[in-house]
Amino acid sequence: MELDRARSRMDREWADIKATQANLEQRVAAEMEAERASHERAIAKLESQRESAWNKADELKEKLADLQELAQALGDQSAADILGQLDELKRENAMLKRSLEQSDTSELQREIDYLRSSKADLERDLAVIRPELDESRRELSSKRVASTELEAVAREKRVLEQHKNTLTVHIDDLESRIEQLTSAQKTQTPFPAMSLMDSGKEYRASMEHESVPGLKQFAEELQHRIATAEEQVELFYPLEDIRLLLGGLAMSQLHVFQGISGTGKTSLAKAFAKAMGGFCTDIAVQAGWRDRDDLLGHYNAFERRFYEKDCLQALYKAQTPRWRDTCNVILLDEMNLSRPEQYFAEFLSALEKNNRDERLISLAETAMPNAPVMLRDGRKILVPSNVWFIGTANHDETTNELADKTYDRAHVMTLPKQDHRFSIKQYDPASFSYASLNKAFDEACNKHRQEVAELLGWLSNDGLTTRLEKDFGLGWGNRFEKQAMRFIPVIKAAGGSEAEALDHLLSTRVMRKGKVTGRYDVSLDALKNLQEGLLTFWDEAGLEGVPQSCVELLENDIRRLEGVS
Repeated sequence: MELDRARSRMDREWADIKATQANLEQRVAAEMEAERASHERAIAKLESQRESAWNKADELKEKLADLQELAQALGDQSAADILGQLDELKRENAMLKRSLEQSDTSELQREIDYLRSSKADLERDLAVIRPELDESRRELSSKRVASTELEAVAREKRVLEQHKNTLTVHIDDLESRIEQLTSAQKTQTPFPAMSLMDSGKEYRASMEHESVPGLKQFAEELQHRIATAEEQVELFYPLEDIRLLLGGLAMSQLHVFQGISGTGKTSLAKAFAKAMGGFCTDIAVQAGWRDRDDLLGHYNAFERRFYEKDCLQALYKAQTPRWRDTCNVILLDEMNLSRPEQYFAEFLSALEKNNRDERLISLAETAMPNAPVMLRDGRKILVPSNVWFIGTANHDETTNELADKTYDRAHVMTLPKQDHRFSIKQYDPASFSYASLNKAFDEACNKHRQEVAELLGWLSNDGLTTRLEKDFGLGWGNRFEKQAMRFIPVIKAAGGSEAEALDHLLSTRVMRKGKVTGRYDVSLDALKNLQEGLLTFWDEAGLEGVPQSCVELLENDIRRLEGVS
């Protein structure tokens, strides 16, 4: 019912997207039509103004011809010349008046009349010429403004035409992309790489695998197989490290290999996968990783496609018939360049579940059509039991310190420099069954369950536990006991001892930096008392030797505090 509602919601959202697309296309068409009409109106207006200007120019030409005729009639004299002549005439008139008093009256009167008549004619001519001259000046100024406006409109028109052409190209490109994406949605699966594994022959064909012999014999054989697993280089790991690796494989699906550069952390992970006949997917962790999408990939809702990263493909590959019974590795190289508690958080939670079939990672909120067949509910990927996550960790200024959440869930190994050489035995290549390896782990746990339980009970009731709780605020959790019940029996079955296994667990789980050692809120006496209590427990429990790894960590920290004081 919830799935139907989700599908109905997606259909409505798709319909809304289509409606929005149609509205967008209508709006674009309407805006283009409005812009085209606006341009046509502007062009019509410009053409009307141009026609008016030409008419006005014709009128001015006619008036200019009249003015030219008048100027010819006046002897091509300017208005200033005519005014000058009037002034001269006035002066002559004055002179004549004075002469009139001294000359013959009648003749002077005739001259006066003539001059008055000439003056009147000149004044009439000036009255006609001045308005025409003013009008000509006004029309000339108007024509200059109109010419400037025409040039501006022409430039604006060219710019608008360029914008129109650009928009047309963008619209055509968008329509092409929408058509391509729509066509792709109809044909492609949301998980192309994983769907290919459903049908690929190299994934569908099952293989026969060899069974793991007894763990003691297998540890010795694995040491030599790992030594020759990598081409052109021989890898020499002590048998103690191989036993720790097997114990860690039984205890947890998450491993942390730490140590200085060059100790073979990456090589051990790759060589183990090759020696077992499985695959190793190498993933280089980046400093900017923040969430699981950086590890698995992400879903593009518009394209309806999941961009599958190598980790996701490896999880699916491990479940195919070809690889489902092999021992496989996902290598997180330099896992602490970013914080695993962020990008690996969902895996940390999934690996905590006791029911291995419930170790699922959701890739989408709802089921996807045409999803790969091995996805649960069409959207969840199983973290299969035959995959181990092995992270390598360097400690320098470019890395982050791993949080307790990661350390407590992982099997931690500190690899020293490879200086232990031995004579390598050659074995034919083999592919060992994961089921047989897990069966060997279970048999070892059942065989040694009682004695390991007694050892843990003794440890819980010992004074060492009291010191840890009182001075360091630490106790034994259910996770520690659960891991010890898997780790210690496998170490014993592989030829090791309870003391070796417990020393490793205590040094990596309890005595490590930040838990017991490397703290500034505990006293020197507390560390010495803890060391004494540990050695006392070792003797009373009848454990062989001394807890070398734990004692070394405690002594280094004691020297640190003594140096400070």
